[in-house]
Amino acid sequence: MEMSREEDAQRAYVKLLTGQGVSQRVLIQREFTIIRLGAFLKDIPCSGTAYRHAVDRFIASIDTAEIPMVLPVVREFFSFWVRDIKAIAAMSQAKVFNGNVPVAAVTQDELFKHWYDLDKTMMSTAEKQILEAFLTDSQAKGFDPAAFKERMRMAKCLLLSLRNVAHKQSHSYRQMVDRNMPLFNALGNQHKFLSVAREFYYFWRGDMLKPQQTPVPGKSKAKTSEMAMAA
Repeated sequence: MEMSREEDAQRAYVKLLTGQGVSQRVLIQREFTIIRLGAFLKDIPCSGTAYRHAVDRFIASIDTAEIPMVLPVVREFFSFWVRDIKAIAAMSQAKVFNGNVPVAAVTQDELFKHWYDLDKTMMSTAEKQILEAFLTDSQAKGFDPAAFKERMRMAKCLLLSLRNVAHKQSHSYRQMVDRNMPLFNALGNQHKFLSVAREFYYFWRGDMLKPQQTPVPGKSKAKTSEMAMAA
């Protein structure tokens, strides 16, 4: 009997983790996460957008305490699910698949202080430009005033968390998203934060500050993979 896309991806993912020496305990935890995620992936189109929507439904179905442990798994699994061999090889070389859950570098009290001190924190010219671009985009989408204000605070919180990141890479961005998750879990709006983080990634990278270019044939798949990896 032919395996489904989810089963084939799960087997390849577990095989790679095993080859990299991930412990049996972590393997079981991650395989269990993939099995649960698989129920939301069944019969959906093979695309980054469809995958993100499935992940949103999956995350909404689990306990908020699980989210920091689940996020690295669903990000890594995407490349296996779409069978993006180049992305898998690149992440393998970068030692992304280490089986470890990122440990928050700050306490929840520090995260809350950062959140409540946002209005007092000065921004650089470059940071203001990034936030202004996101503000313009958010205004165009017609959010109600309360949702708009919340989006902007979340974006500023993430932007200021990223100010000491040396290189604008998706891995660094994901780490900061994960680091801030305990704050938004406590505030009860972690799903909104993840949605904002996905959108804001390209503003932080500077992609939204540049003139739109004509798509280059063969480049769309790479961007889809990067988008799914971002948050």
